[in-house]
Amino acid sequence: MKIAIVAPVMGPVPPKKYGGIEIIVDELAHGLAKHGHHVTVFCSGESMIAGDGITRVETSPYPTREHPDENRDWERKQLEEVLTRQHEFDVIHLNYEPKVCRFEIGGAFKNLLDSFEVPVALTFHNTTDVAENVAYYQSTPSLYRHTMIFVSNNQRKPVEFFPNTHVIYNALPIADFPLETEKEEYMLFLGRITPTKGLLEAIAVAHATNIPLYIVAKIDPVDKEYYESEVKSHIDGSLIRYMGEADFQEKIAYLKKARCLLFPIQWEEPFGLVMVEALACGTPVIAFRRGSVPEIIQDGVNGYIADSVEEMVIAVQKAGLISSLRCRESVETRFDTKRMVDEYEKLFESLKNE
Repeated sequence: MKIAIVAPVMGPVPPKKYGGIEIIVDELAHGLAKHGHHVTVFCSGESMIAGDGITRVETSPYPTREHPDENRDWERKQLEEVLTRQHEFDVIHLNYEPKVCRFEIGGAFKNLLDSFEVPVALTFHNTTDVAENVAYYQSTPSLYRHTMIFVSNNQRKPVEFFPNTHVIYNALPIADFPLETEKEEYMLFLGRITPTKGLLEAIAVAHATNIPLYIVAKIDPVDKEYYESEVKSHIDGSLIRYMGEADFQEKIAYLKKARCLLFPIQWEEPFGLVMVEALACGTPVIAFRRGSVPEIIQDGVNGYIADSVEEMVIAVQKAGLISSLRCRESVETRFDTKRMVDEYEKLFESLKNE
């Protein structure tokens, strides 16, 4: 097959450090190419994805995460370029929600999805419980001819009225994550410093348990004020330590030795790839009961699910009871790249043959 994969212009593919969607696009493109398909990846400037069977098309001069005021313009230009080239492909895979494809053009709103003639599948990577978006989807039946892909069952629930839906869990090359059974006495917060990730709750757990918390996280420009006003004063270099943003090898070093990963999310997290990364390293995850957490964490087996900071404190004290081997086993097949690539390939082949 000739497959177009359209990645958000916000970050490069693969990501230089932090970037969940960009990791998935990179793994999927390489997996499909290894199966003999030709994959064209439409992505931001500074992307480095390359390989046999892969063509890179940079559709913005740079990642727009650092230029948020320009993001919508570059998204529109990217989608218009894909639209003009659509007949080069058997299937087009957009890593955008349908609402992102709606623009004001010539004084009227138009969803560019209405202009595609070849099969289009869209993977939702963000939350689906925004009332305005749900209302738009319910009132726009022209979208219903496209295939909608979700990364968890919880994410699909608010928009399960779409007629053509599939759940394909995100995945990682589990073999790239070393299993470690010997842990050190620190907890880990890994990802982005932003209110919805629950860093203040993680800090509260550290104070209650007196176990050091390592914060390995990116600070986006939009979150700098939050960091300065709400987080920075808690960082003392001893109990609460900010380690900065990490590359892959640094991230692995923190993940594999942590007593546990704290995941006290404050929103309906669609997937939470960091949970799989931790489990692959044999590190239990202690998470709030939100989003996809109950689909990934098996309470008492590979971590604990909590409903409050107080419950998370109790779970941290029991983290040593969780087997590192069981953590690893819980993700080896279910969340490995091969399973994800096979599911996307099967779906794309069915779309091509319709």
